[in-house]
This record gives sequence, structure tokens and C-alpha cells, in this order.
Amino acid sequence: MTILLNRLHCGLLVVCIFLLALLFSDASYASPGAHGPNGEHLTTEQSSGLSITPRFETFSDQFELVGELFPDSVVLQLHHFEDNSPVIGAAVEIETADVKATAAYDEKLQHYRITAPDLLTQLAKQQPHELVVTVIAADKADLLVASYTPVSSSINVEEHHYEAIPLWFWAVLALMAGCGFVVGRISHSRSVGSSV
Repeated sequence: MTILLNRLHCGLLVVCIFLLALLFSDASYASPGAHGPNGEHLTTEQSSGLSITPRFETFSDQFELVGELFPDSVVLQLHHFEDNSPVIGAAVEIETADVKATAAYDEKLQHYRITAPDLLTQLAKQQPHELVVTVIAADKADLLVASYTPVSSSINVEEHHYEAIPLWFWAVLALMAGCGFVVGRISHSRSVGSSV
């Protein structure tokens, strides 16, 4: 009987952990430029708050592009629109306002990187930016247009640091504690009854 109760406790613990994992897991988001089961192109929502790195994305009937802005560089993921395969060794140039910069291709990481200080300074300005990206590949060429507006990082930090724990978390915690208490009392009373 004790072995059965121990197995019951372990089973309840596993179920509780599984429920907590489900509650804490967010809906999955497709990576930029990813394709769905029917070949449709999927994009991420910039306003979802899941991405820490600022980004912009754009596409045409030839290419799809995602740019991530880091303090020291702009990293560009460039893919063919038809099959989502990476575009290797293309000539890529970004222009915004009066600033132009050329991207260098990294064969190991299969992405393009721009480290031009003028472009980084321009994109750091708290204003909307219209970007024109020129792509010249071996067999295709295209102009891509993207919009990018930087979000103030100080606002995000304050929101995340002072966010209250949601009420449902406390409700689940209380429910788990109650279940544990009831199961413990039942097993204790049965073990006392069987020993008498």
C-alpha cells in the first residue's frame, strides 16, 4: 500500500510540473523568413516583446531579408523567397537618409554584416527610418524597402523589472499546495490505520 501511495505522489508531482510548464510556455513564433506547412512565408511580430534585439524585415518576389541591429553592427539574414535557401556571396548595400553602407558576407555564419559607424549612428537616432536595400546576387537583383523605428531600451527595462507576478501564478501555486496537503493527509491516515 505504501508503494502505491508513493507512486501516486510521484504521479501527482509529474502532473503538477507538466501543468506549470504549460502555463509558463508562450506560443511559439516562427523565425523570420520561415515557411509554413503549405509554403507560406511567416514573419514575427516586432511588438510581441520576445525579441530583445531590434530588427527590421522586408521581402520581394526574389528575396526576403531580416536585419538585426547590434551596438557594433547590423546583421542581415538574406534568403531566396522561393525556397528560403540562403543567398550566398551577394553584393548588399543599405541606404537610409544620406548614409550608404556595404555589407560583408560571412561564409561561416552565412549572414551579412555591416559595421559602418555612420550607418549605426543614423539608425540609433530615435526616429522612423526608411531603408533601401540593394541586392545583387549571381542570377538575380532587386531593391528591397524596409521601415525601422528604434524602441527606447530604458522603457523596456523599467517595464520588465517592475512587472508584478500574475494572479494566476499564485492561484496555481495555492491549488498545488492544497492538492499536496490533501494527498499527504490521506496517505498519513491510511498508513496510521494500516499499522493499527
